[in-house]
Amino acid sequence: MARRAKQDAEKTRTRILASALALFARKGYEHTTFTDIAARLKMTKGAVYWHFESKQALLLALVDEMLTKFHRQISELLPQGEDSFASLSFPVVADMMVRNAMQIIGDVKGTAFFLLVHEQIKWADASMADFRNDLLRNPRFGPWAAFKTAVENDVRAGRARANADAVQAATVCMAIWDGLVHSRIAGVLQCDLETTLRKSYAAVWSAIAAPVGSRVPPSPKLRRTSPRDRKAARVERAGGADD
Repeated sequence: MARRAKQDAEKTRTRILASALALFARKGYEHTTFTDIAARLKMTKGAVYWHFESKQALLLALVDEMLTKFHRQISELLPQGEDSFASLSFPVVADMMVRNAMQIIGDVKGTAFFLLVHEQIKWADASMADFRNDLLRNPRFGPWAAFKTAVENDVRAGRARANADAVQAATVCMAIWDGLVHSRIAGVLQCDLETTLRKSYAAVWSAIAAPVGSRVPPSPKLRRTSPRDRKAARVERAGGADD
């Protein structure tokens, strides 16, 4: 019985999130109320409040849901049994982000969430301060963090230049991704999304990748030689005993 009740609660929560996402994307975050969300689902406003204490809590749940999905996609790229992201590399993350973009434009829910985040929320407003802080502390592993971690891994492994700026590279890559995906959804992109993303990321990788064959092997430790060592070396080179 308790298990059935829990399953029903989860289904209701999922329905509320789907309804909120659709309304946020259509009417805007600011102009959507709990009454709107409840009416769309034919339930009471109190039932919505039972699952989410505020509209920001609902929005944070939507973001967390998307980050959880992304985290799962990243985890699938790791070797079986890998418990960290130390094996991520820039080319792998870039490829995954291209595939992620193609999934978004082909999915109604993914497109709605993208438009919500990029067009309907006024991030600079003081009313969004608490939400911004919650989002920054979110424990999920997001796209920007994936790019940054990958570049840091590549620098340590010698695949990227020692002076490659991981923060800068991650920021540029996300700007490319956001701009091209947004243009594609808006219908103003005049080129193929997948091809353009791949070429853009290839250009970023070309700028930060270490030159082929540039890895320098560690230098052998030098040992100071004594006069006796130097004398033995001269005898050996002369091929005979030192008189």
